[in-house]
Amino acid sequence: MNQTNEHPAPTGPTHAAPQVVHVVAKPGGLSTALWFIFGLFAFAAVFVVGLSVGLIMMFSLSNIQTVILEELYRDGNRSTVAVIPVEGIIDSGQAAFVHNAVDYLLRQSDIHAVVLRVDSPGGGVTSSDQIWYEIERLKKAGLPIIASYGGIAASGGYYISCGADEIVAEPTCITGSIGVIAQIFTFEGLMDKVGIEPVTLVATGSPEKSTANDLFRSWTDKDRQKVLTMLDAAYDTFNQRVQDGRKTAITDTTKIDALADGSIFTAQAAVDNGLIDGIGYLDDAIVRAEKSAGLRAGASTVVILRQPPSFADALMAHEQTRPANLLDADAVRSFVNDLGSPRVMYLMR
Repeated sequence: MNQTNEHPAPTGPTHAAPQVVHVVAKPGGLSTALWFIFGLFAFAAVFVVGLSVGLIMMFSLSNIQTVILEELYRDGNRSTVAVIPVEGIIDSGQAAFVHNAVDYLLRQSDIHAVVLRVDSPGGGVTSSDQIWYEIERLKKAGLPIIASYGGIAASGGYYISCGADEIVAEPTCITGSIGVIAQIFTFEGLMDKVGIEPVTLVATGSPEKSTANDLFRSWTDKDRQKVLTMLDAAYDTFNQRVQDGRKTAITDTTKIDALADGSIFTAQAAVDNGLIDGIGYLDDAIVRAEKSAGLRAGASTVVILRQPPSFADALMAHEQTRPANLLDADAVRSFVNDLGSPRVMYLMR
């Protein structure tokens, strides 16, 4: 009997064969990583270079002539009429722009006349006088100056333009307000209510330092008289500017005294009283400017001068004020002192 030698099936636990993991490198993986790293370095380099160039420009532009841009208002021949806009409250920024614009115009050979476009209720005494001086520079250079009034050209707005060769106002314009104003805050009553007693000390040798300069006490007659002296001096200057600028239209100086009492006038009333020469829009003022310069009406190129925002302005526009700064002691002190400082204004309120 043949016996088959069979191996009995294992009865113990079985073990699965170990799995083999195959690592396969994808084509181009290394090069992709290298390009990614290179891109990061390139981006960082461009950012650093751009930031450096911007900072260099920001600090260097203050040492070179300020850029003035020409915005085309009307295309024409090579003879050009330039428009200098003065809009909003007249402050040191407005005065600086007009100064730069005048410097720019005096370097050009194709500018034959200037239109001073005013849409302003006025502003600072010093800033207004600085702009008046710049207009005088253009007149001395032989350029005809036509003032064009928009919706309002009052107080400092009239001051800066009363010396123009001609003044044209839009039909709805408000002008005049020849006078000076100052507003000063005092905080004595407020300090009493909140229980704070501020102490102001002045040096022994300067006892007048606190006159009209201490905002934590009520004003005395002496304080008022000191500020009134400043106001009267500024008013006398304003009155003289009007007399000089409108001497061909208003020959009687006593009439100017009567008009320069702070009153405001409509465009038609201003024409009737000799404060302006006519009623019209910007285009009408441009025609008058062309005529004064001996140019053919409607044929010249007209540009409006603009000043681009600085790099620093662009940075400041994106900077957020931290809430903590609003309660900063220096900020509060600066704010209170600003409210209490006498500020003499050619401004219509």
